[in-house]
Amino acid sequence: MRKEYTVRQLAKAFGVSPSGYYAYLKRPKRVLTERDWKDKKMIQKLYNETGGTYGAKRIAGTLKEQEKYVINHKRVARLMDEMCIKAKVRKKKTTQEKKQVAAGYIYPNLLKRDFNAFFPNHKWAMDVTEITFDDTKIYVSTLIDLFNREPIGFQVGYHSDITMMEATIRQAMEERQLKDLSQVTIHTDQGNVYRSYRYRQLSRELKFTPSMSRKGNCYDNALVECFFSHLKVEFPLLFPVSTIKQLLEDLPKYALFFAKKRSQKRLGYLSPSSFLTTYCKGA
Repeated sequence: MRKEYTVRQLAKAFGVSPSGYYAYLKRPKRVLTERDWKDKKMIQKLYNETGGTYGAKRIAGTLKEQEKYVINHKRVARLMDEMCIKAKVRKKKTTQEKKQVAAGYIYPNLLKRDFNAFFPNHKWAMDVTEITFDDTKIYVSTLIDLFNREPIGFQVGYHSDITMMEATIRQAMEERQLKDLSQVTIHTDQGNVYRSYRYRQLSRELKFTPSMSRKGNCYDNALVECFFSHLKVEFPLLFPVSTIKQLLEDLPKYALFFAKKRSQKRLGYLSPSSFLTTYCKGA
């Protein structure tokens, strides 16, 4: 392969740095023990299953909680270094505050960046993001229960509009089998659909309490922004697509993966679904 590709090209393809590759070549070879082989096999298996999105701490925590396989995260980091694998890192998102005054209905910021919820269906957060594929814009609307960080509403389409917004909320209601949302606060940014007359009607019809971020402040809805950041990094690794049709079909599969399989440190390295199940059994 070295004859066809440069070291830099190969390093990029395998997710390692050229300097790391050369350091690996110079490193004295150590004799691998049976435990080394077993640990590397467990690490590689979980790394592959999650599309290379887990780092050392998440791998160690997930193996402990889900596989009952105890290994220190520092050892995981060292073995991953020997294996020349590392987690894909999200790029930090930069935003520029918009100065224009928003039109429509504006609601108070009830959350005030308090993303902790002590029981399900208390605090929900919602937003829309845009994905460009072959010069075509696709919109993803999601609604997350802050209790267990689970996407319980997830809609994909060519237009970010009132229909998508309403479908996302109603999907979440159906997922949680709720007759109304009288105990729920739904937090959003100041997007057009959330300032619309229909959203106001919906809040009264379904009995939820609206909460809104300050204008141009993405950190006020950081949990959903974080979900979208994971989506944009991890989805192409887990679900490689080549057509718009595939993209539309597979995006909901990522939401299912995130809810059912993806472990989270805050949840004790359980998936959102497993965390909720554990809570309900103890309630």
